[in-house]
Amino acid sequence: MQKVGSISAAVAIAAAVSLVGVSLYFVLGFSRVEAGLTVACVMLGLAQLVNLTVRDRSEIDVDGIRETVAELGLSLDSVRRDGETLRTQIVALEARRNEDADARSEQLDQQMKMLEGLVDQLAAGLERAPLAAAPVDVSAAVTSPAPAPFDAPAAAAAEAEILATVRRSIESNRIDLYLQPIVTLPQRRTRYYEGFTRLRGTSGEIILPSAYIGVAERAGVMPEIDNMLLTGCVQIVRRMVERNRDLGIFCNISAHSLLDAEFFPRFIEFMRGNADLSNAVFFEFSQETVNAFGPLEHESLSALRELGFSFSLDRVTRLDFDAEALALRGFRFIKVDCDTLLNRSREAGARIHGADLSELLRRSGIEMIVEKIETERSVIDLLDYDVAFGQGYLFSAPRPVRGEMLEQATLRPTGTA
Repeated sequence: MQKVGSISAAVAIAAAVSLVGVSLYFVLGFSRVEAGLTVACVMLGLAQLVNLTVRDRSEIDVDGIRETVAELGLSLDSVRRDGETLRTQIVALEARRNEDADARSEQLDQQMKMLEGLVDQLAAGLERAPLAAAPVDVSAAVTSPAPAPFDAPAAAAAEAEILATVRRSIESNRIDLYLQPIVTLPQRRTRYYEGFTRLRGTSGEIILPSAYIGVAERAGVMPEIDNMLLTGCVQIVRRMVERNRDLGIFCNISAHSLLDAEFFPRFIEFMRGNADLSNAVFFEFSQETVNAFGPLEHESLSALRELGFSFSLDRVTRLDFDAEALALRGFRFIKVDCDTLLNRSREAGARIHGADLSELLRRSGIEMIVEKIETERSVIDLLDYDVAFGQGYLFSAPRPVRGEMLEQATLRPTGTA
């Protein structure tokens, strides 16, 4: 009889607990895993109670039962917390995947519009050119910083077209400011921004710097473009520090602007009037540009450094730099390409392992920013390199600043066009 009673009790318990599990899943919204684990824990606990009751009611350990129930409660809480953590991670991954897809789609659209616009301009130029003129290849100007060599008449025609577009964009104030965040790692909290200029053609197409900077430098109009970038960055960073004094902005300046006799004095006066932003505005120069600096460029840097401003070295191709010398010249940041740091540090002349580079720079008061981060795998690998800051399309593509956030530029160089 005792055995039959135990079996009956077990069947009754199983039916009741199964009903509870179904209710947890369909009514209270538990996941299948949570409901299943809850049912299993409850069945084990009740089975023990029934076994103790049938076997010897006089030997029931009340304290033991209470302890078991308490342990079951803790287990249930742990299951719920794990479930909530899993839900949060899934939502975060979905959001990140959608944001990355949107960013890449927008980048592709912008590049296609730029290419279409330049092709249209080229077609218009060819209609006006003599029939004997050689075909013009603008693909190099669109896709690479330095155009590939081709015959002189064609190169001159392509450069003339691009320069005309640059001049029209400047005259019509079609120079837009874009910002890309620089985030802390591994938290991914925005700490700085980098400012970029983008020109808009007559049809609204976006023209990237790689397509116009070389032409603009040779024509002497880079100071006017730098003017737009500089004044925009200053206006934006003023708005930023009103809300968060920890934010800052990196502003690329051409070496031609440092040497321009009309622009640079106005530049210094403008920054003297904004010297309170010296901890939030950082001027950025490429490694190639800095290596080619002469006495006049160094004098210009010194003038900015005396106002309290500091600098960033970007587009780094060689890792055998002198960190102490850079620090003495006012450089507080060095940007290193993600692939160079992770996979090609020896080829880039690094004297130490890439994982030790951050610590070496910090000893000189320089912080390393790893740029062009595009995959989650890269972020995981960088955790072993003690990198504090990252930048790249994985976190966000450069985004245009709304026009209403920018006032009319107050620094206007003359005689540079």
